[in-house]
Amino acid sequence: MNTSFQKARSSKTVRLIILVIIIALAVGLWFYGDNKDSKLVKTAAIVAGTAATVGAGLEIANTDFDLQKLWETGSLKESLMKRDENGNLLNIGLICDAQTEGFYDYNCSDFMTQDEAQEVYEKCDNDINRLDGDKDGLVCEALPKKK
Repeated sequence: MNTSFQKARSSKTVRLIILVIIIALAVGLWFYGDNKDSKLVKTAAIVAGTAATVGAGLEIANTDFDLQKLWETGSLKESLMKRDENGNLLNIGLICDAQTEGFYDYNCSDFMTQDEAQEVYEKCDNDINRLDGDKDGLVCEALPKKK
């Protein structure tokens, strides 16, 4: 993956800026729909704006949700996944559970750094998703190392 793209992806500021841009576009879409008296455009603006606002709130709170776990349990608490300021997952046990149950096929692009992927690999104690293709004990070697 392109290192400048990877750096931008791992920047909380960049992610928040993108979400604010989406919210601004949704507001503009709302006014456009209002001027054209289009309920469809206004509905699209509401959906996009709401999704971006929720995403911004989750980003600010360093929180994610495992949607598969949420669907199955109906519990926000059980599907909660916390991240640190750099976007690294804190409760890796949820990833291990998802892998074991076959909910999600994790691959290297799901991680921001090699260190994060390595931590998941070591904590989960299995490689059912083939993160270590060459079987040398180091996973996702193409990802950047944590600074």
